[in-house]
Amino acid sequence: MSSQPAGTDPATKRHDDMDEPENVVTIAEHDGQHEVADAVRAIEIPSNKWLRRYRSVIFQMVMLGILSFSGPSMSDAISGLGGGGQATPHTANQASAVQYALSSVFAMFGGPIIGAIGIVGGCIVGALGFPLSGTGFYVLSKYNVQWYLIFAKALYGITAAFLYVAESSAMISYPEENRRGLYLSLWVGARNLGSVISGAISLGLNVATSGAGAVSTNTYLVFIALECLGVPAALLLTRSSKVIRNDGYGVPLLPKKSWKKEMQLLWEHHKQRRTLLLIPVYIFTFFGDGVWFTYLAVHFSVRTRALSSLIAPVSSIVLQPIFGYILDQRRWGPRAKGMAAYGVYMGASLVMAVWGFAMIAWFKRQDPDLRLDFHNDSARWFAAYAPFWMYFVFSYMGQIYVYWILGQFASDVTSNARTGGVYRSWETVGQAVSYGMDSHVKNEYIPIGVLLALTVACAPGLWTVVKDLPEQSKEIVVADENGMTMDAVDDKVTRA
Repeated sequence: MSSQPAGTDPATKRHDDMDEPENVVTIAEHDGQHEVADAVRAIEIPSNKWLRRYRSVIFQMVMLGILSFSGPSMSDAISGLGGGGQATPHTANQASAVQYALSSVFAMFGGPIIGAIGIVGGCIVGALGFPLSGTGFYVLSKYNVQWYLIFAKALYGITAAFLYVAESSAMISYPEENRRGLYLSLWVGARNLGSVISGAISLGLNVATSGAGAVSTNTYLVFIALECLGVPAALLLTRSSKVIRNDGYGVPLLPKKSWKKEMQLLWEHHKQRRTLLLIPVYIFTFFGDGVWFTYLAVHFSVRTRALSSLIAPVSSIVLQPIFGYILDQRRWGPRAKGMAAYGVYMGASLVMAVWGFAMIAWFKRQDPDLRLDFHNDSARWFAAYAPFWMYFVFSYMGQIYVYWILGQFASDVTSNARTGGVYRSWETVGQAVSYGMDSHVKNEYIPIGVLLALTVACAPGLWTVVKDLPEQSKEIVVADENGMTMDAVDDKVTRA
């Protein structure tokens, strides 16, 4: 057995199936307690192996993956049909703009909200709203009732904000630093897995439709059924204070603060130089949703859009774990990995925007009724579809990258609820503006031009933050179960 960190509860037990952390800074017994945002907690580990597994990080990641699968993934899959699968995308774009506008407002205050109700509570509220998205499109498709779609997406935008902040906090705080990239990529994979399944269903239902038009009404019934899986998964989550990491410690968790204090900390966080530099990046992350999904709806056949909802997420599932694995490598420090990832992400983002601009120019010279189909003109379809494919893959890569960067500066649940709320708020601002712009602007050069300008505008700020990343990984600090540490000493525990 390995030696026990000094200053921890003697009753705290480690088990052989727990990995042992390196570079643990011990805490001396002094009277001056203080909060350390990155301090893992010494907690009592239950002797029952099934209870340990239930409280493990990997089980929480699986449940969060199911939540992502049944909620955002289903919403993405419907969007992946182009315009929500409708013949004309404008009503769907208006509904999405309303959804993301409301999400941005509620996510902004996600830190104080999640601090009050916890990650589990936030996920439950989020899951309750999942079926609203599918029912909105079903009612529109079957009864042509447009107001209900906008109403349903508005309510979904509010409930989704709770999930956005809760899952953001969990994804950054729960895993150890050398596993964060992998867990983030698996979470993104779970989100895309839903799109794969629904994309396969959609392709099977609509494979005979080679022209323009709306997808089958039955498609939305399948989506609604899958959206109902979220609540059971949320109810199976473990409270953050009980979660056990692979190294046998509890996740970083600071004492609860008053609502007034949380609002003050939220305001202070927004004024930080790092936050101000990253806000354009937050907006940019999924700004292309309205641009590229409208592009897909306007220029491609129904079955090609259905095929897209299958092959794009499959590509993302394959590629994201590779990206996450590289981010977890210990042979390079955070700064070196961050700089390399910056080059890949921003370089690809610039290429896809320029490529998309060129393809829109080509479409303007063609028959306005042209809808590219993968069977009728494979070469031209591939050339026109490639920038959309790049956006789908690299936008999720960008989300992993931003989360990974934020995790380098703080890893406790409450701070990351605040950080994640700000991130997801500005991210949804970008989506709301993007869908709102595409629902009103008929000139396709304007949305793609704004996307290209935003790509260039956010690059310097992101590079500045990347240069501030630590050269070496952080040492582990141990706190008590309440997140309060004593004054650290210089000696370290040698783990067997």
